Formats: sequence, C-alpha cells, structure tokens
Amino acid sequence: MYKIVRHETFSPTTFLWEVEAPDVARSAEAGHFVMLRLHEGSERIPLTVADYDRKAGTITMVVQALGKTTKEMMENYKQGDVFEDFVGPLGVPQHVGKVGHVVLVGGGLGVAPVYPQLRAFKEAGNRTTSIVGFRNKDLRFWEDRFGKYSDELIVCTDDGSYGKPGFVTVALKELLEKQKPDLVVAIGPLPMMNACVETTRPFGVKTMVSLNAIMVDGTGMCGSCRVTVDGQVKFACVEGPDFDGHKVDFKELLTRQRRFKGQEQVANQDYEHVCNLEKQLFEEEKRNYKKLKELDPHQTHMPERDALERARNFKEVNLGYSLQDALKEAERCIQCAKPTCIAGCPVSIDIPRFIRHLIVRDLDGALQVIYETNIFPSICGRVCPQETQCEAQCIIVKKMDSVGIGRLERFVGDNARAPKAVAPRFARKLGKVAVVGSGPAGLTVAADLVRYGADVTVYEALHVVGGVLRYGIPSFRLPRDIIEREVNRLKDMGVKIETNKVIGKTFTVPQLMNEKGFDAVFLGVGAGAPTFLGIPGEFAGQVYSANEFLTRVNLMGGDKFPFLDTPVNIGKSVVVIGAGNTAMDCLRVSKRIGAATVRCVYRRTEAEAPARIEEIRHAKEEGIDFFFLHAPVEIYTDAEGNVRGMKVEEMKLGDPDEKGRRKPVPTGQYKDLECDTVIYALGTKANPIVTQSTPGLGLNKWGNIVADDNTQATNLPGVFAGGDIVTGGATVILAMGAGRRAARGIAAWLHGGKSKWPITKEDAEAYVPPTPLKAGEAEAGQGSAAPHAHDHGARPMETGKICPKCRQPIEGDEEYICCADAKLEWRCEACAKVSEGFAFPYGQCPACGGKLAPLGERTVESAQAMEAIRTAFEIELGGMAFYSKAAKEAKDPVLQELFAKFAEMEQEHMDTLSRRYHADVKTASEGFKTERAAVYAGIDNNPQDPANLFRIAIAFEQRAVRFFSEKGAQAAEGSPERQLYKELAAEEREHVDLLTTEYNRFKAGKAGML
Repeated sequence: MYKIVRHETFSPTTFLWEVEAPDVARSAEAGHFVMLRLHEGSERIPLTVADYDRKAGTITMVVQALGKTTKEMMENYKQGDVFEDFVGPLGVPQHVGKVGHVVLVGGGLGVAPVYPQLRAFKEAGNRTTSIVGFRNKDLRFWEDRFGKYSDELIVCTDDGSYGKPGFVTVALKELLEKQKPDLVVAIGPLPMMNACVETTRPFGVKTMVSLNAIMVDGTGMCGSCRVTVDGQVKFACVEGPDFDGHKVDFKELLTRQRRFKGQEQVANQDYEHVCNLEKQLFEEEKRNYKKLKELDPHQTHMPERDALERARNFKEVNLGYSLQDALKEAERCIQCAKPTCIAGCPVSIDIPRFIRHLIVRDLDGALQVIYETNIFPSICGRVCPQETQCEAQCIIVKKMDSVGIGRLERFVGDNARAPKAVAPRFARKLGKVAVVGSGPAGLTVAADLVRYGADVTVYEALHVVGGVLRYGIPSFRLPRDIIEREVNRLKDMGVKIETNKVIGKTFTVPQLMNEKGFDAVFLGVGAGAPTFLGIPGEFAGQVYSANEFLTRVNLMGGDKFPFLDTPVNIGKSVVVIGAGNTAMDCLRVSKRIGAATVRCVYRRTEAEAPARIEEIRHAKEEGIDFFFLHAPVEIYTDAEGNVRGMKVEEMKLGDPDEKGRRKPVPTGQYKDLECDTVIYALGTKANPIVTQSTPGLGLNKWGNIVADDNTQATNLPGVFAGGDIVTGGATVILAMGAGRRAARGIAAWLHGGKSKWPITKEDAEAYVPPTPLKAGEAEAGQGSAAPHAHDHGARPMETGKICPKCRQPIEGDEEYICCADAKLEWRCEACAKVSEGFAFPYGQCPACGGKLAPLGERTVESAQAMEAIRTAFEIELGGMAFYSKAAKEAKDPVLQELFAKFAEMEQEHMDTLSRRYHADVKTASEGFKTERAAVYAGIDNNPQDPANLFRIAIAFEQRAVRFFSEKGAQAAEGSPERQLYKELAAEEREHVDLLTTEYNRFKAGKAGML
C-alpha cells in the first residue's frame, strides 16, 4: 500500500498527488513515468513523474481528471489515504546534456511532466525557454516553479484570459521565426504534440515528444504502447516514452487511440448519471426519487449454473450479479421516505442507505453500512429467506416484484473491498465472555462483543468453525471459501476460537464462569438433535437423519469415499421426508452423489412447504420428484434389515392448525414407493448436552432454553442464550438477530458491574458502546491512568494472577485474605433494599444500582420498632399464604409452578427476618381465601380466568408497597422502624417487578423467566 502525503487541487479537473514511495524516488529521473492502480479491479494508468524528492522519498504527479479512475483519484482519495499499487520508475529517462538553447513546451496536463525536464536542462547549463498553455486563466499552476528555471517564460491561454492568447503552437512558431533553438521538448495530449512536431519540422529543429499516454501495463508485456518510429515498431514503455517526434507516425497513433472512444463516451455518460444521482440522494437527500411507472416490474435475473451440469457437482448454483445487473436492480429501489424493509430484517440493516451507496457506485460505502449491523453479508445474501423478511416488507411489492435486497447484499459482500480487520483497542476491557457454539448466533455475538471491548473466546464442539453453516448447508448454496473468509475476519478482529471443545462435557457452564473466570456465557449451541416419526422400519441402517446425512457429506466429505475416510451409502433411490430448506439440501445432495431417483414426500401441498420458492424450483430443475399430500406410514425392509421401500398415505387439507396452516387429513388411500434410502428432514429438537449439565437453567417443555426476547438473558445470572436452542429450528438470520440482542444485553450487564439481574430491554438500549482507541493512544495501565474499579461498574483489569474464589487480582506471590465465603449484609442508601450473602461487585445495589453500605449487628428494643416487626411478619405471612393457596387453586400447571416459587421466595424472606430479628415465625394459615386477597387488593375475583390470580398478586404486592412506604414516612427520622419499613417497601417493589414480568410473558404465551 502507498500513502498520499499531499493532495492539492489546481482546478475542477486538475490535481496533484505526492506519494510516499522511497524506492521509486531513489531511482527516478526526468522523463520517467510510473504505473498506478488504486485497488482490486481498478485499471493500471500511466502517469509521468512531475517531480521527485529523494530525501523525502516522494514522487509528485499532476493529474487531469478525465476518465473514471482519474476522477476517482481526485474525488475519493484524500491526503493520508493509501492505494494499492505504484510501479516505477519506468521508461527511458530524457537524455539531458548541454545542448545550448532548449525550448520546453507543455500543454494542459503536460505542463507538469515538463517541469523536471526543465529543471534538469537548466542545471546542465542550458539556456531555457518555457512555453506552457492552459485553456483559461483559472487553470494555471506552477507558474512560479517554471519561472525559477526559465530564462524566458511564455504562458498561453486558449481564451486569451491571461498571458499570450492562443495555442502553444502559435507562441512556438513565433519563437522559431525569431531564433532557431537547438532542441524542443513537447509534452501534452497527442494532438498537441503532433501540432508541435509539424510546427518545428520546416525549421529542422529536433523535437522530442513523450508517449506515455498510450501505455497499459508499463513493463513491455502487452504491446499496447507500440508505435512506429522511423519505420520501425517501438514499445514506448521500454524504449521510450521520449522519441524524436519527426520520426513518429502520429496518424497511426491517433487512429489507435480512438479505439476505446465509444466505451469512454458511455463511461462518461454513466459518470454524469451517477453525479446527478449523488446530488439527489446525498446532497439534496431526496427520497421517493422515482415513480413506480419508471421501474422494471420484475427483479433483475440472477445467472444460474445449468441444471444438468450443476446436478453433477457441488459448484455454486447461483452465480451472482454482474456490476451491470446489480446497478440495474439497485435503481429499482425508490429510496422511500419511510422504509419498511428495515423492520423486516432481523438484524436491522439500513437497507435503503446501503443501496443508496451502491446506486452511486460506492461499493465500499455500501459495505460499511451493512457492516454496522451484519458482518456476514456474503453469507446472508446467499442463505437468508429475504422473500419472507425484508423483501416481503418492500414498499413496491404491492405493485410489482420487490427489490432484490438479498442479491444486492450478496453482490456488495462479494465485490466491495472489505477494510482490513484489526482487533479494536479500548481504554479498558469490558469483560471476559465465553461463546458456546460457532454457528450464526455465536459468531454474531462474538463479532459485536469484540467491537464493544470484550475479550471473547468461542468454543466449538466440531473440528471446524461455522456450525450449521458448515455441516448443514451444502457448498453449492454456500461455498466454503466464503465461510473461511468471514471466520478469518473475526479472528483478525481478536476473537479467539477453540475447536473440539464440547461444553457440557469438556467444560460445563459453571466451570466456564468459575474456574475459567468468564464474566458471562452465551449459549448458541443450536438444536441439533434429530426428529423421527416412530413408524415401523425406522431402525434400518439406510435410514438417516438430515443431520447425519448432511454432516457426512458437507463436513466429512462422504461423497469422496474411499479417497476420504467417511462413507455415505445412499443406493440408487432416495426418499426425503419433509419440504423445508434442509429437505431441499438433502434432495439435491442425494442427486449430486449419484442417486438416480430422488423423491420428496410431504404431507401438505407445495404452497405450505416451508422451503424457499427458489430452492424448490432448483430441486425440480435438477430432476427431483415431489409427492405432495403424502405422509409416510411404514418403511419396508428386507430379511437383512435393509430398506426396500416406503408405504405412504394420500392426504387432503383440513382445517387450519394453531399456526394457521391447514391440517393434513388422512384419506385411507395408500401407495408404495420403491427406495433403498430414507432421509428424515423434519426439523430438530434441543440437544440436551449443555442444558442437562447446567443446574437450574430454565427450559420450556420442549427442552429449549428460556431466554428474554429482548436481551436473550436466561434465568441464571450472566448466562445468555440465542438461536435454535431457544427458538427451535429457524433461519440463519434469525439466529444472527438473537446474537446481536445478546451482545447488547451482555455488554449492558458487564458495563453495569454485573449488579442487576435480569438485564432489561431498557438497560440494553441505554448501553452506549465505547469508542475504540486511535493509533498512539494508550490502553489503561499502558501509559494512561487506569480507571478505578468502581467507575461505571467496570471490573479491574485482570493482569497476572487472580484469586480462584472472587476473581480479583493477586499482587505478586504474597499471602492474601479472601472474603468470598463470608456472610455479609448490605443496605442500599438509595432504595433501602437489604441484601445478604456475598458482597455485590463494587458496592452497587442489585435493584436500583445505588450505593451499598455494609450493615453490622442490629438490636431492636423500642415499642415502635417491635410494632414494625410484628406488622412486617403479619404482611409477609399473608403473602406466603396467598401464594401457597394460589399454587393449589391455579388450573394452569405453569401458574401452579410459578406461584409455588413465589411462596418459596416469601418463605425465604420470612427466614431472613427471623434470623435478623431473632423472632419465631409461625406457619401461614391454611384457611386463607384468595377471594379475601382480591377484596384487599381491590380486584374482582374471577376464578375462571387463569390470569386473574396474577392480577390479584400484583395488586396485593402493590398494596404492601404503599403500606410500608406510608408507615416509613410516618416513622421518626433515623429510627430503626423507619429503616425497616423502607427495607420492606424495597423488597415488595422487587416482587411487583418480578410478577409483572412473568404476567406479561404469560399473556404473550411465552415461558416465564423463573
């Protein structure tokens, strides 16, 4: 990479670059040129050296912005930026000696490369005359530089606005008529140099011209710069660029130079179009800039590999957009003022903004917009069901095809220049996080957390990274080099990845948080356990789950057996049960590895099939047979237990099920299908390895982890979960959305000092990610003052040894005392809540974040204090009685379990009061009536409504809050009873919050957090 150390603009079309290139500067001479390339995909352009500074190691060029590349140089590159390639010095330098009187003529852009030759001839002892020409006064540059080395300087302007009116040839002819110079050097556009040559020819004055404008590679390889000189073919890049102009065949040169004129005109028209769009979309911020009638009603077709060819190999089927395709499709986006597509994206990519950059050909800017929320555009652009997400929300879909958002995302991810990924540095670390599983959810949470300043380690059970991206999706849909590229980018960002680590076996979650010292754990282990039907014949050896079949092929290379060690045997005829995307993968892989007949059996119609429409179309094109409205009944086996066929029952659609899909109803009509392999692709269920080894982790009835919808927090402090292990089998992008929410929740949890659980949506939204340090700025403890441990709840920097109990640093090897086993009490100075147990991190209240103060031994003697204690016991006993009774009366098993937990919490609080005040606690009354609580709470009693008990409980607790708050306000300032009432009010507020959260989840049909 080469750095631009100076960028100076002379006019709207002329500018200067000074480039740091020590090796080139060391060898550069007057007359040399260089080849420059901005970036991958950019053209190589020749530029004459206008100046060089051997000491500073720089090369100066003056450039006229005429074509695409030079305009890009002028507009998109600033001082301090870098570009890809800079080759030189090239060509043969001008032969500079003492020849007498030398006239140097420069026209327009040719003025700059004339300068080093002028200086060289003057320093060689020659008399010098400079003739420089510009179109008008405003385009002049370097007049002072030329004056320093010119015995005579003549400045011409085409329009006569400055100096001598007319072209440089007019001034040259006048000078030739007055005095005959010994040498003329002319540099500029080909027509100008040709004119100078014809001007000097009658006077017999040798005239040297520079032909670097006709070069392509600059090394003599391509032959584009061939020129006829004195009847012989010369190559300007190695034998020039300076030649005797009287011997050059300019007619031939000018003819050859026009060969790209048509394409350049088209490019210039496109450039003007882009400039107009840039003005509208960026400067004027115009939205709804097109009318629907101006749009092509259909999406731009994406090229695909031929079906007959692709069914025999694993090469990618969809070939992606060309630049022209992408630009055409991008301009179907009307840039609506209120974009609805963003809401349809699970990771909330600013879709109109990335397309806006694409429209004006700013691919790098488009990629940066996508990277703000999704660092895997090439993956998501290939495998996400955009047609049911962002594209379904496109504003134009009511009238025509939606914009091909997924195809455009893929194009940008594949073709934009991703900036080099580096590990960001921060003033202090956010904390240490373990991510379990390297699938879409895990990789996404890892990416966001390192950008927030966390130290992240990903643990993967398999020997490769990517999870379902690797073992579940075939390479003809997602090429492996795409996955490798994205994973390597994560590693460059600082994410540590450990493979072959089965969490739940190698380490457990408690071990990660205790022995290994992680502050938080994210569980993104997927839902990898297969589902079967339980029909006769499933025991057969040639009955696969989709996971086993795809893993054998995608991960282990079973299709290459015996060259690779893992076999997969599918025979000649395959039946795949199911019609989701995974089923399509199984069908199409089966065809590719040699099955002559491949059938799909699905109990609903094609319209109900969960697979993407494109996937079903591809499968049909590749020769897959579909048996819709058929359900498997039995798998036939032979005497040796091998599959020989399948019995299926014809179905018809009945009434809709709970998801709105019409239920398949048996017809009693059967048929037999011949096959020797069956693959089950009916979805997956939760893998129990992690969940069974994590005591107390909340699960739903299907064995999935219960996590908050907004923060992905589980019921265990510091443990978060997302992806298929929470939702069941879903899509890549939905898992990534969960990863993004979890990263935010984890960051808020760590930033708050791990003091409040569960973390809420408001906590996550309030978290402001830190700004990475710039180059030269020091991290905490490395030349700058480290923050105090209590600042913003940050944990101390863990450098060196740490205590195995409390995870605090140990200074050196000296003896130390740890209080991690001590039983302590703390009271919040803000809300008065009392906490018992281990010291909370850095003195923050778990309820409100206020400052905690340690409590010592307490004695209560006054009558007022004793009355307060009796009242507290009375109300707490009432609460415990209510929850015990409610647990028995609730008809919903979920509510039975929930109220039983609340009764246990009330009992724990009673035990705490008993220990604190040395009072005996009676048991709650068995004759307690919930309807009595309803009266006290002011709620109508409706036993038929399952949620009624919830509302009574919340109102009951709110009544207790009001009572304790009022009693506390009435008590004397500083009295023990005032403090006790404040403590009890804080305790009841916490109960209200917990109940409200559970009630809202119950109403939404979601599992509770407790």
